Amino acid sequence: MKQMRPRSLHWWIVAALIPFVMLMAAALTVQSFRSQHLVEHPVWRQLLESFAAGLAQQRALHPDAPLPRSNGVLRAWYVEDGEVAADMPAYLAALEPGYYSSEGPRRLATKDSFHALVAPSGKGRLVTLVDIAELERQQNADAWFNAVWVGLIIVLFGGLVGWLHLRLVRPVRDLADRMQAIDPQVRGERLPVDYRQAEIRAIACASNAHLERVERFIEREKSLLDQASHEFRTPIAVISGAADVLERQDLPAAARPALERIRHAAGHLSEIMVALLYLSREAGRPDATDVTAMHAVLPAIVRDHEHLLDGKRLAFRIRELEPAHVAVPEAMVRIAVGNLIRNAVENTSQGHVDVSLAGGRVTIRDSGSGLDVEEAARRYRDSLRAAVPMRGLGLGLFLTYRICERFGWSLRMDSVPLDGTRATLDVRASLIADVDPL
Repeated sequence: MKQMRPRSLHWWIVAALIPFVMLMAAALTVQSFRSQHLVEHPVWRQLLESFAAGLAQQRALHPDAPLPRSNGVLRAWYVEDGEVAADMPAYLAALEPGYYSSEGPRRLATKDSFHALVAPSGKGRLVTLVDIAELERQQNADAWFNAVWVGLIIVLFGGLVGWLHLRLVRPVRDLADRMQAIDPQVRGERLPVDYRQAEIRAIACASNAHLERVERFIEREKSLLDQASHEFRTPIAVISGAADVLERQDLPAAARPALERIRHAAGHLSEIMVALLYLSREAGRPDATDVTAMHAVLPAIVRDHEHLLDGKRLAFRIRELEPAHVAVPEAMVRIAVGNLIRNAVENTSQGHVDVSLAGGRVTIRDSGSGLDVEEAARRYRDSLRAAVPMRGLGLGLFLTYRICERFGWSLRMDSVPLDGTRATLDVRASLIADVDPL
């Protein structure tokens, strides 16, 4: 299932306000159209028919009774064939019996707003009219008022979105940018707390307090790591010095292999200390001096691990070595590749271990019986998830993972029963092009 992209608070507020604003604008628009429809309502015809029927009954009883011809809302005229009333509008004079209006399908071309009914009466026609000019003016004014309200709502909505951007989005982004710009290697860097928004100021103060605690924690860890490094370096140097002294002595042949293992163990511990100190630093741009010629270092790494072959019918074979330079300290390369070589030797009792470099990938293949792919994958995955080395896996796999993570490398293990295991270390993320050979 695809994970939904997280949205900002500003986005949610705007998304909630848009339907509300659209609903209000639609309601005002519908109200305006419905009020305009009122001037065309059939009630006007019913009113005129009732009014005309009343006048007809009145004229039947009192033929000389005057009709309402003033400037009121309801007016009426009685005209005989061929005659025209003096105060009758000209557009009503020649109308045949029927219903007429300034609105609707039988609209008359005139500026007046009215509904008229022409009905036969005796020898002539009874013309009744209802003047809706005032009503139409009021409805037009209401329509303009609603239009102004719709425009004002849209303007207010735009202003609210802009206000939210200025008061909420911009300060939060500014706070995030300032936090991103803090250099962990510079002590005492803090966020400004002079924001006008109390909420943003509270976040900045809480972040500064957290930075203070993290800085104190890092200082304690660095102090502990420096002291541990110093304490370990001293005995390692003593062991190496003692091994050098013993090497000058006239020792029996049986003691030489043991002395060589001491020297290799001391060198390996020294490399581990260098790796731990390097990985404890914040990742940054690689130093210009941190360039390693992979094709030159791999044979040396293989030679350093030849003592692991003692007592085994096993041999190292160096295959293709394409020239490749990486922006990584040599100690990191030695630890990562050395762990893979040791793993191959430990899982192979006889045959060979092939080491090659091609296309920015270091390949180490042994002729052992192969590993259980599912079990190896599970153990390796669990070790990567662990914050500290898992018991039984040793520090080597943990450091290899951290080195790959630091430099963007990838490690792939392929095992075929009875055909050995192939470890592929992809270092293309650190390759340097156009390096002049020394």
